[in-house]
Amino acid sequence: MAYRDDAGDACEAPTAEGRLRAELAPRHVKLQVANRSVEIVHDFVTIVEHHKKRRDKDRRASLRIAGRLIVARDVPRDGLGVWVELDPGKPRAGFRRVFGVDPQSTLEPSGLAALAAFDRLALRLRNELAALAGDTTRAIEIGPSVSGGLDKALVLEHAEHTEVYVRRLFRDRARRAIFADEAGRVTVTGFPAFTVRSRHGVAAYGDGLRFTDPHGADLARIAIPWIGFDERVELARRLGQLVDQGHRNLTAWPPRLVPDPDPAS
Repeated sequence: MAYRDDAGDACEAPTAEGRLRAELAPRHVKLQVANRSVEIVHDFVTIVEHHKKRRDKDRRASLRIAGRLIVARDVPRDGLGVWVELDPGKPRAGFRRVFGVDPQSTLEPSGLAALAAFDRLALRLRNELAALAGDTTRAIEIGPSVSGGLDKALVLEHAEHTEVYVRRLFRDRARRAIFADEAGRVTVTGFPAFTVRSRHGVAAYGDGLRFTDPHGADLARIAIPWIGFDERVELARRLGQLVDQGHRNLTAWPPRLVPDPDPAS
């Protein structure tokens, strides 16, 4: 179960890689699991791969937080990911996933209790870092849990629009590939802007997504081969739900950012 250490304002939760420890303080957040950690201090993120025996052999890399810092939950695995925006406002703007961990399997005897503790830790972390997320109201990541999560798609939901970031082959970051708003206006990289007003106008096909007009003619196609077909179906469902003018499903997971009603619990 997650607990709070009042001296260090820390909490822990079981994960697939062991216990995840989160140290939370104003302008200083640290996450550590197994031999990996990430530390967020003021305007910098430091990623560390810890050596098994000697701290002087730890591998470190630092990134300046020039844009948004996002805490995302995985669909449908319920994992946790931390993403940093690089070069905001520039042609190469995008997000890099700097930390990620999956919860303990719910098939384990204590799996459900472990997932509940993991959810509480994730919510506290998101609330602690909410000021760095800009106007993002919900963030999810979709894709495999292998390869350090580099090939996950990042979906950022805002009050009236959604952005989808996807990493291309041999690139170090996920860049914005799809923009869609509640009025049905859609922009896909490499295509002119168009309008889709029905959820049936967005569908998964082959290794990507397909956008069509009411007659079934293609408006745009985008390949997202790194994620599974079922995950592309989920991505299409979310985009279709956003643009559909006659059908709104207000139930979504993970929930939008909300203040912690009892930070001491």
